[in-house]
Amino acid sequence: INNINMSLRVALLINFLLLVDKADSKKGVKCGGILSAPSGNVSSPNFPGLYPYNIDCSWLIVVPEGSSVLLTFHHFELEYHANCAYDYIKIYNGIAEDEGNLLGRYCGNIPPPQFTSSWNVMSILFHSDRHVAYTGFSVDYSSVFLPSVLDMCGGVLTGLSGVISSPGYPHEYSNNADCSWAIRVSNNSVVTLVFLDFQLENNEDNLVGLDECAYDSVAVYDGDTQADALLGRWCGRDQPPFLVSKGNKLLVVLSTDRNEAHRGFTASY
Repeated sequence: INNINMSLRVALLINFLLLVDKADSKKGVKCGGILSAPSGNVSSPNFPGLYPYNIDCSWLIVVPEGSSVLLTFHHFELEYHANCAYDYIKIYNGIAEDEGNLLGRYCGNIPPPQFTSSWNVMSILFHSDRHVAYTGFSVDYSSVFLPSVLDMCGGVLTGLSGVISSPGYPHEYSNNADCSWAIRVSNNSVVTLVFLDFQLENNEDNLVGLDECAYDSVAVYDGDTQADALLGRWCGRDQPPFLVSKGNKLLVVLSTDRNEAHRGFTASY
């Protein structure tokens, strides 16, 4: 097994060094690299100044085996295009340039969500064209283990299987919380979500004109945005049924108000 892991590391390193060398030699700008510290920061060249025109940068993040990479963006300002065809970053759940690992392509001034890799490797690619420059981006990365991931309030989950729980579970969740977990599996798969425990504030008083589950609730969407089809909204002790997506994405949203908290939920996919 150690020989296999070593071979994988060598293959990743060679592949990535070739990619970085190609980008640097083509554009004449030194950026990107391999990051192996347990935590660190990645930012666009010249940040917080304007990034250069016409560059390609590639960063490979490798954290200790048995952990995942957590990405958190603190600043994001790139040239906008509806399809991110001009300036953009691409985030990969593993080695870059393997489109099967692509988690998303982003531009404009809306920061990407938090990402958690399904293993200990993640890649970031940055591209700019020859017109218009902005201040770019700054993103922190850290190595996290499963208990840390379970305490997260939302994020993007890309593993073949996993567990999501309300922050603090099995203790009381926080008031005024708004957590969104986007589950994304491979293109030819579907997501099956099974709630193992469920206890939220109940809408017991049924006030006139008050929506069902108006206080604390969990909503599940058949996609990765709240504009996708709503599969259901639940509260109290009414545990949701088995849920299966039509495609390869599912969104779970926890919303809580300012009063009363309960144990929350845990679910596997």
